[in-house]
Amino acid sequence: MFKISTIFFCLTVILAGVDTSYAIDDAMQTTVIKSFEPIVEKITKFFTKHPKLLTKVSSPENPKQEAFSITHFQMERISYDIFTSKSIITPYTGHIDVDTQVADNKPCGNQGFTKTEKEGWSNIDDAIRNANTASCFVIRTPQIGIVRHRFMFQYHVKTGRWALSEIVYQDGAINGRFMALLGVPSPWFPLMNEPHALSYNKDWIQLFKSL
Repeated sequence: MFKISTIFFCLTVILAGVDTSYAIDDAMQTTVIKSFEPIVEKITKFFTKHPKLLTKVSSPENPKQEAFSITHFQMERISYDIFTSKSIITPYTGHIDVDTQVADNKPCGNQGFTKTEKEGWSNIDDAIRNANTASCFVIRTPQIGIVRHRFMFQYHVKTGRWALSEIVYQDGAINGRFMALLGVPSPWFPLMNEPHALSYNKDWIQLFKSL
């Protein structure tokens, strides 16, 4: 009788421990989700304004050859999701997908890396001067479709905060245009340290650094 009672007691303790574990997990997940929602709201608010970005590209074959243009993002849809990971330090990952149409004013420029396609202007001031010249902008959606910009995040247990890890396209390729704003250059998208670029893109830079 003593042994049976002992067994039942142990089972009760174990089951109570399981219930407590589930309660802790639920509370943790609720905290994680609620902490992610302000980030989603911040990005949504920004892209709802259909922002324009001053972009600089360079030829991989000749990095000194540069072109400046304005890219216009017209938001179509925003969605997000959160997943558990196997990491103890970063047990959650999340992403925010921003689907946009993309237009740019490259065709009016004077700089190209090939004989058939313009990449914008050789002078940054000319690109900015034509930022609101509607006739210069071409919507790229018919050729490339809706573009998905995926903002990837990791939740760090030690700080209890989300941190932006990278920005990619729908195929997983690095979004060089956006990553350059975070100080991460790529062959096509070098860093933009020009004072006029930092001034024109200040809202973008402020947003990305706040994520």
